[in-house]
Amino acid sequence: MLSVVTWGQNNSTYYGEVMFGKVAKHRDGLLYKVPPVSMIFQAGKVTQTDGSKPWHNYWGFPRLEQSVHFNVFGETDVLGYAIGAAPGVGFYMFRGDRSSLLLHLATGLAYLTREFNPLTNPSNNAIGSNFNNTTQIKLSYETPIIKTLSLDIGFGLTHYSNGLNSSPNSGINVIGFHFGIKPTIANRKVPKGSIAQPLTISKNWGINGYVSYGLSEHRITGGPKYPIKNYTLGIFYQSHSFIKWHAGLDYDYALVFYEFAIRDFQSEEDANGKATSTAAYAAIEGVFGNLSVRCQVGYYLEIFYDRQESLPYSKFNFIYNIPYEIYEVRPFVGLLLKTHVAVADYVALQVGIEW
Repeated sequence: MLSVVTWGQNNSTYYGEVMFGKVAKHRDGLLYKVPPVSMIFQAGKVTQTDGSKPWHNYWGFPRLEQSVHFNVFGETDVLGYAIGAAPGVGFYMFRGDRSSLLLHLATGLAYLTREFNPLTNPSNNAIGSNFNNTTQIKLSYETPIIKTLSLDIGFGLTHYSNGLNSSPNSGINVIGFHFGIKPTIANRKVPKGSIAQPLTISKNWGINGYVSYGLSEHRITGGPKYPIKNYTLGIFYQSHSFIKWHAGLDYDYALVFYEFAIRDFQSEEDANGKATSTAAYAAIEGVFGNLSVRCQVGYYLEIFYDRQESLPYSKFNFIYNIPYEIYEVRPFVGLLLKTHVAVADYVALQVGIEW
């Protein structure tokens, strides 16, 4: 990755970079040929936090990042191109007197120009839709070579998938190394003190609930998209202004399983049972101002006549907490992804309240 960066006022910078990498097949049965090289052209804005918000200090004064990218997979007829936008955060894993090691996490939306089609593009059996999620994970090491310039080297992964909104959905991964020269960040060192006053927690315990709605094509390419409804209710303990621990019950109703059972001449009761899943969950939520990220793990129960699931599931919630309260009740909206290990179940929109 070759970088060109210019720092501006208010601890912000606009940058451009190019990454050289390779598409990595992560499962058997993918039909496309791996191109010899892939390139990602990326531009964006980076803001170094300075302690003006209480959470800056708690999370180690991370960098806030906004980026857009253009991905040339290297095989235009089958894989095509990708255009994406992804906000993210750069966390300091190590911060020495001269050098820094950062972990960059970003997630957003991408448009892929070539999706699977059984007639015109059968070899791309990895992606079944044009619009997809994109997630980037990068590790970078920075060290100054002169007073005003720093060396930036690292490694990263860019992933595309649609959460089984359309089938197929194996996803596409691009792995690459980067190398760059950029201006040294003047305020890279930890500030001596936070500008903001620490937040106080008015109550440690609370109740959190949300409903979500998603669509899934469920492995039938070109088939109907069936709705999935989810209801979640639990309690949380706020151990810090920026950390919440959750536990509760999670209920899903997937119409696709009901329809399959009915067409297999099963009873109404059996069909509803196969469409239902109930689980107990635990989650941790990190709060960044009005934004938060919640990672949830659940284990299936047999409270009702549920379909049996052998694996625990994971949910990743990206939440915007609306900055208004009515009688200490605060609403929120968000986007969630449910998976079983590395296999996506669905992506859904969510709306909820917290008290």
